[in-house]
This record gives sequence, structure tokens and C-alpha cells, in this order.
Amino acid sequence: MPRSIPIQSDDAAVLVQEGAGNAFETFDASVQPYKLVQNFSYSVGMPREEPKQLGTQDVSFRQLNRQPDIELNFSYIPEPSLSNETFGLFAKTAWLGGAKQMFSGVPDDSTNFYVVVPPQNATYEPYDVITDDGNPFNLTGFNCLAFGNCYANSYSLSYGIGGLPLITTNYIASNMVYESLTGTSMEMPAINLTGGNNDNVKRCLFEIDPQMSDDITPPLVNPTDPNSSITLQNLQVGGQNLSGVHLVQSLNMQVTLSRVSSYGLGNNFPYNRKAQFPADGSFSVSSLVSGFDDGFMTGVLDNDENYSFECVIASGNKKLIYEVQDAKLASYNYTMGINDVMNFSADFSFKVTEERGLRLSGTSY
Repeated sequence: MPRSIPIQSDDAAVLVQEGAGNAFETFDASVQPYKLVQNFSYSVGMPREEPKQLGTQDVSFRQLNRQPDIELNFSYIPEPSLSNETFGLFAKTAWLGGAKQMFSGVPDDSTNFYVVVPPQNATYEPYDVITDDGNPFNLTGFNCLAFGNCYANSYSLSYGIGGLPLITTNYIASNMVYESLTGTSMEMPAINLTGGNNDNVKRCLFEIDPQMSDDITPPLVNPTDPNSSITLQNLQVGGQNLSGVHLVQSLNMQVTLSRVSSYGLGNNFPYNRKAQFPADGSFSVSSLVSGFDDGFMTGVLDNDENYSFECVIASGNKKLIYEVQDAKLASYNYTMGINDVMNFSADFSFKVTEERGLRLSGTSY
């Protein structure tokens, strides 16, 4: 039955499928919570053909020529274990065994997402029902919006003075299912992209493996924590000092991994979405200007330096760390107005492969 009141943010919880890297599984798979989500959106574009022919002003037909893609976006506050990054297919078990290269071992993996909403008149919230003790949780009466065959496209980090860090991720998906739930499982929303159907697909089990998950409510990282830090390198052209004590105001980093969706005759779905390396990375930082180091523009053509940066965001001794490698200076600028301070900003570009470019590491808790 349709709801007579709008769905609010505290009504919804996001789960991500735990599996072997393939959204379409021939065995049952459990879920993990997608933690600290702040924003969720999706959009669907209809790939419609509208050909004309000689002798008429009108189009001959207006017809979809293939299955529409779904674009899926999440924004969330990062947490030390990098659980979202691991199960969201940006890094492989990022909290184990030190730093991991972004996309290493997972560039062509896919997963499924589930947004679950309790019944309209429920006196409880989703996480009153969703437990991480390894036992199935019953979602009878819940509504579910499920996204199948989700491939990671982009990842960005931003934070500044007076705010918490925010991660934004983007996925491309092949299927979407609305379902009223009964019991402790549902059929996976994934399509067998080779055959273009969901024959023999197995079930998503609403249970969380405690061996694969930290607490549902993780510690909150904060750039103002004494253990948080930003390590930068001075520009070879001189100017604002970045390697010592600096007055950084904001930081933004983004990595975009292009994909080629391959289609074949007799199938409305792409049979793969091959990652195209290297991924494109950008890193920008803004700072108040406290003085100038020596340097000069001449000679930059003969000695175009690489830059490395490290961002540590902590909650006590629990840390998540980003290491940008081999970045190149793209642009920089200074501004100052009447009754204002001088500001500096610099933009860098870098490339990401499975071996180099951006490393992530976290801490289990």
C-alpha cells in the first residue's frame, strides 16, 4: 500500500552486498551497512532513438534502443576502517596489511546496494532492527529500493574549516528493483550480463557477518583532532610555504575512473563495463598566505617536479590516511581584496593505476 506521508532521512538505511566481487552470484550473500550516509540520489536516463525519414515532418518512431543505465550517488562521512571503501569497491580490505592502492584488485568488480525503509506506521527506526551480531534480521513490512550490477565510477574527498570531511561516490548500475520485503532475504537485483536475465540468481541474506564488520556506529573522524594532519610539499616556483606550519583552509581530492560499456547483438544489457586506466585524479588546496619562500618560474619547463601529499584524518588513535603520489602542478593563484587577507590556492593532477597514484589505509576498531 502506498505511503500517505513522505519518506524522511531517518526512515532509510543503506546496505551493500558482501560478496566475491560479482553482483550476480550463484550463491547466497550477506550484507554490510553502508555507514554514515549523508546524502543519496539516483537518476535514470532513457536512451531513446527518434529517426526521421524523407517525406514527413514527424519522426518515424520514438523507441528505447537498450536498457537504461542508472546513475547512483552517495555522500558519507568517512570512518577509520574504510568499510565503505572496501565493500563499495574502491579498495580491497583497506584496513588490513597497511596501505592499499585505490582500485587495486577490484576495478572490474560489481556489487548491489539496498535502501530499506520501514513501514509507514512503524515506531522504530531501521537500525533498531538491523543488527550486526551475525543473526538474520527480519525486514517484513519494509520497502526496499535495490540497485543491481553497480560499478564504481568516481570518488571524492572534501573538507575545510568548520566542517567534517565528506566522501562522495558515484556508480553506474544496470538494474533497479522496488520490492515489499517479507522475511530475512530477497532475490538479488543483479542481472547476468552475459545472458541478459536473472535466471538462477541467488538471494541477498539480511544478516551482517561480525567477522567482516566493525561497529555499525563508528568513531567520528575530525580534521581538528590532534592526530589529524596534512603533509604537503613546497612548490618549486616558490611563494606560499606549504611544507611547514601552514594555514590550510580547505582540501579537495577526486578520482574518476572511466568505463567502456560493451554491448553485443541479442542483449539489451552491456556484457561488461571495462575500467579504463589510468584513472584521472585531481587535488586542490587553499591556504591563507603567511609569507613567501624563494623561487622562480623560469626553469619549470626543464624541471617539472612531482609532488606527494599525505592527508591523515583521525579519531584519537584511529586514523584513515590518503597518500597522493606523483602529482603535477596544474595551476595556482593568489587573491587579496580590500580589508581582507591574502589567499592562495593550488590545483594538482595525478594518475591512478592499480600499482600507483593513490594509497589508502585505515584502522579497524
